[in-house]
Amino acid sequence: MSFGALGWKATMANSMAAREASAYQNTGEGGFSPYHKPADQVVFQIGTGYFGCGVTMPDGKRKFSIGDLVTLVAENPSIKAIEIKLSQGAKAGKGGVLPADKVTAEIAEIRKVPQGMDVISPAQHDAFDSVDGLIDFVELIASYTGLPVGIKSAVGKTDFWEELAERMSERDQGPDFVT
Repeated sequence: MSFGALGWKATMANSMAAREASAYQNTGEGGFSPYHKPADQVVFQIGTGYFGCGVTMPDGKRKFSIGDLVTLVAENPSIKAIEIKLSQGAKAGKGGVLPADKVTAEIAEIRKVPQGMDVISPAQHDAFDSVDGLIDFVELIASYTGLPVGIKSAVGKTDFWEELAERMSERDQGPDFVT
């Protein structure tokens, strides 16, 4: 879960425990916060809002930025892997909204979003729209960061998984891990 969902105390405690246990700490989709820094093995999660690695367009929509991701990874060597969260799971088909009044200065800075504006996590990514597009996105991130890139999904349709496995086999490319 993200810092925004857990708060600083829980995120800091999880990070410290992960370091002590030599375990990975996952950021959740809310961006890399100062409270993730105590963990020395972090999985940076990219959700549909591209928090911490995207830009807000004039219409309020978020676009992925490989440059922002590369900078984030370079500035935070504890980030050891990238995880692309494919869908909103419990809010399937709906996406998520963080109301403007809950977007504090700290959350705005961490997520790289404007303060005082509703923050939208769309139902799906706009950086890709197909299995091949997902594989291309994974390979783009891996080539620019040098890190393992995986996917996290609550997608229950078996045809997606069958197509993904088939295309990965044909292309000899794709995610390094699946959550």
